[in-house]
Amino acid sequence: MLEALLQFALKLCPKPLQTLWYKYESVWRYCYYGAWTTLLSILTKLAGQWLFGLAGFSMEQKIPNSLNTAISWLICATFAFVVNKKYVFHSESTEKQDLFHEITTFFGARGLTFFLEWAIMLITTTIWHWNYTLMTVLVQFIILALNYIFSKLVVFKKGKTPKHSSQT
Repeated sequence: MLEALLQFALKLCPKPLQTLWYKYESVWRYCYYGAWTTLLSILTKLAGQWLFGLAGFSMEQKIPNSLNTAISWLICATFAFVVNKKYVFHSESTEKQDLFHEITTFFGARGLTFFLEWAIMLITTTIWHWNYTLMTVLVQFIILALNYIFSKLVVFKKGKTPKHSSQT
């Protein structure tokens, strides 16, 4: 569905914008799917905040804050792996060894950025009492950039040329 939406929007773009798109397709695709992942992260954290609130917890408490961040991360990392593998880096690996490498390095790199996100959220919202919603949004930009670097340079580094589904 998200790919169909992207392809529809590309067809509506004038030829110069389509040319620019295909020139930097990997970066644009990462930003496009990264934006969806970011939105998913924000929505899952806010939904978690609401659900924890219904249960009588506050995001200023360490355990609900940490658990909410971990649940959001797991959902978003899984979504990101699928779209990055298929639509951004066009990895067609099917061999067990290649898949194992992609999965372990992807989730390993995402694990590093998860702990960074967790630490930032814990310090800023639990210790310094900064606004939870604002910090949720701001932290996503840092995480998005770091995750691109890891995905491009470590996980899907074989550098396959992106396939264009339609270049009109």
